Amino acid sequence: MFLDVTKRRNPLLIQAGLSLHQNGEIPPNTYVIDVDVLKRNARLLQETASNYGMELYFMSKQLGRLPKIADIINQSGIIKAVAVDFDEGKILADNGISIGNIGHLVQPGKHQWKEVLSWKPEVVTIFSYERAVQLATAAAKVGVEQDIILKVMDDDDSIYPAQEGGIVLRELGDTIDRIKGLSNVKIVGVTSFPNLQLAPDKTKMIPTHNLSTLLQAKKILEQKGITIKQINGPSGTSCETIPFLADQGITHGEPGHGLTGTTPLHAFKDLPEEPAIIYVSEVSHTYKGNYQVIAGGYYGRSNMEGCLVGDDPSTILKQQTTVQQHSPESIDYYGMIDAPSNFTIDIGDTAIFSFRTQIFVTRAHIALVEGIQNGAPKLIHMERKW
Repeated sequence: MFLDVTKRRNPLLIQAGLSLHQNGEIPPNTYVIDVDVLKRNARLLQETASNYGMELYFMSKQLGRLPKIADIINQSGIIKAVAVDFDEGKILADNGISIGNIGHLVQPGKHQWKEVLSWKPEVVTIFSYERAVQLATAAAKVGVEQDIILKVMDDDDSIYPAQEGGIVLRELGDTIDRIKGLSNVKIVGVTSFPNLQLAPDKTKMIPTHNLSTLLQAKKILEQKGITIKQINGPSGTSCETIPFLADQGITHGEPGHGLTGTTPLHAFKDLPEEPAIIYVSEVSHTYKGNYQVIAGGYYGRSNMEGCLVGDDPSTILKQQTTVQQHSPESIDYYGMIDAPSNFTIDIGDTAIFSFRTQIFVTRAHIALVEGIQNGAPKLIHMERKW
């Protein structure tokens, strides 16, 4: 999905990935992250958000939830994270990373609220009155008052499979009244996801029905006399979309793929953020005239189309072949690439991909590399997945 744009906008990353693999510094099945570009992207996002009066929580799941990456993003100006579930929150909080929002997309379990509160999150996203009761009970026991934002939804909203949930808009008023009766929790805003999607002509991001639901929910909160601190509008957060979101009244964004230049729009339009991530593996063997690549880092929604193959940085950018998509039912022990007609593939060659990923659901290693843009790549951290 991003191979052509990465070849054009960050070819040094591809060449560095090949060299690191060929000299044995990284194993097959490794995501390589260009730390310098990641830092620059994070700074651009933070500066743009600041200019438009928005606050940002960074998303780390697609980058493997690494505290080291969180530190790098912190240093670039985005100082709080969104943790999509308890496990991510714990990894980050235990390593000194401030939590801005937790509970969206996954609600913590009923016995996990006390530990969540110990992290002092800025807000907790709540899907229902029942979860609000659990949080309020835990907050009362430890003697704190916790700000919460409500996940809202409507019948016509876009919701990805396995992410369903939230307070239905027509029931929001009654749910607010019930939650206001609880002690130790305070409603301060609303959220929904996804609020933006790629336009059919692939030239821009456009609002989903969720954004309309979110803004209607804001009005309901105001009618209930709630002081609103946060209208949280994640999905596709980038320097391109922040001005539009801010104009709609969104106060908080949650960049994830924007940090690595891999939102859907980045595949079709050059935005300020540059590509900062590739997937590096190795040709394992032949099969029926094509080639199997060591896998483990594939992702079902990657939309990968091409692969660069070779063992020489000076020629790798010209040696591209096509990819055969996996069946969703398969475990990605290997990935199939087609035999090219214009160059030769050898067993042990480096295979480089660039696609939309979620590293935290893969078996891939992660390599953080500095100095790529200066022509002196240096591996500064290797996170092995075993």
